[in-house]
Amino acid sequence: MSVSVHAHSDGDTRQQIQVVMDGIAEYKIRQSDAANVEEWLGGALSQGAGTGSEWYVMALSQNGEYDFSSYEAALLGYLEKNEVYSASTRQKYALALCAVGSTDSYISSVLGDSIGKQGIMSWVFGLHLLNNGYEGEYSAEYVVDKLVSLQCEDGGWSLTGQSGDVDVSAMTVQALAVYRESNAKVSAAVDRALELLSNRQCEDGDYMSYGEKNPESTAQVLVALCSLGIDALEDERFIKNGNTVLDGILKYRLDDGSFCHTVDGATDERSTEQIYFGCAAYLRMMDGKSPVYVFDRRDPQGVSPAPQMPQTDKVVIDSGTDITDGSHKQIGYKPLVCIIVAVVGGIVCVVLWLMGKRSAKNFIAVWVAVAVCVAVVCVTDIKSSDEYYNGEGAAKESVVGSVTLTISCHTVVGKTESEYIPKDGVILNTVSLDIEADDTVYDVLVDAARKYNIHVENNGSADMAYIVGINYLYEFDFGDLSGWEYRVNGASPSVGCGQYAVKDGDDIRWIYTCELGNDLK
Repeated sequence: MSVSVHAHSDGDTRQQIQVVMDGIAEYKIRQSDAANVEEWLGGALSQGAGTGSEWYVMALSQNGEYDFSSYEAALLGYLEKNEVYSASTRQKYALALCAVGSTDSYISSVLGDSIGKQGIMSWVFGLHLLNNGYEGEYSAEYVVDKLVSLQCEDGGWSLTGQSGDVDVSAMTVQALAVYRESNAKVSAAVDRALELLSNRQCEDGDYMSYGEKNPESTAQVLVALCSLGIDALEDERFIKNGNTVLDGILKYRLDDGSFCHTVDGATDERSTEQIYFGCAAYLRMMDGKSPVYVFDRRDPQGVSPAPQMPQTDKVVIDSGTDITDGSHKQIGYKPLVCIIVAVVGGIVCVVLWLMGKRSAKNFIAVWVAVAVCVAVVCVTDIKSSDEYYNGEGAAKESVVGSVTLTISCHTVVGKTESEYIPKDGVILNTVSLDIEADDTVYDVLVDAARKYNIHVENNGSADMAYIVGINYLYEFDFGDLSGWEYRVNGASPSVGCGQYAVKDGDDIRWIYTCELGNDLK
């Protein structure tokens, strides 16, 4: 349930922004079982390097003094093990390294092979790197002129088409902001964009993208305005019906400090991180500091060798299940683990006897611990790949109908040499699968994965499933706007796949998009 908080309830804007940031940090700290921000940074954020920590790390680097060495090492390690095809994703990693003060030459090397290689966002992120003092194939002046030339007639920018998009327009303004005072063409272009963003603001203060009001778009506008030194909570152009951009964001806040994507929805991690980043931008503006993308810790003189990036062989199936590829036959693990636990218990008892600690209580404690461990092993169910991919799918006891499922990635055919991308872009031709009452789109996908031996990786529990990878093709592999999207009967639902209950006759299609669905027919 969302928390209703008005942006001007006590007149202390800075305190309200800080409360929002602290609430998100506390939510993430609880989620990662950390004690404070430092532990969160050294633990979960470092473990998530390359897979979702970057915006939090950039925000922290611009609003506090922390030790980023663990994160830096983790991200460089990730880059050594993973080949990143997307130009804008490589730029994002370079920005994160720049933000934490890394001197690794990966930052400079990215500029040599990424700017303009993947549409407008690779120009935008590339300009952010140039704005931090790095040099690449193009000069900052050239990229600025290029972005100005891409402006739509309505004053905005977009991935495709001739109509400006709120998110893309705001993100382009963020990169151009530092040139507004010195470049007349940029000044005129930004003024036109501000007019569009003002006109697109909804009555509650938030913004709409792809027909849906959401806090992420609102946060992007907040960052853009802060980059220009515009106070979104005071400028009348961005106050609608008495509601500011902050009011528009706060309507999505939940009791635990996180944020949802739609009003009264469940926690959405992307929404939460984007709002955290937006709040960091606002605090910097209030303190008279540089825009959030002009990093305090930058060091353009990095000299470390650029990392090599071989492919990883690791396979992750569903949330919490980690399986490693192998051709050897797997055996049931429970008896072996129980034996090992018992042997360890016996060794401990021998050691206690030899040390003279022969109290019965010591031996009882050891065997109680052994019993607990055995019980845990018995009630858990970690499957080998052979067991999980059983060629049959889940057993259905009360079938109520069937659905069809197709999985495709035609948008990336020809863009990579990966063996996991079929030449025709079809990962799974249309198949029919039985369903039970209350089965969800996620249940259907997992059933198909087990039956047809297809890798699926999920972040979150079953009801909060977020599919980050199918057949070793991951979100962000082809840009920050790339990832897996599902459609039911041709429509894109507004809820997660773990919350969409299917019915008899539904046609489900999982499709990989490089441009938030704009490239899908």
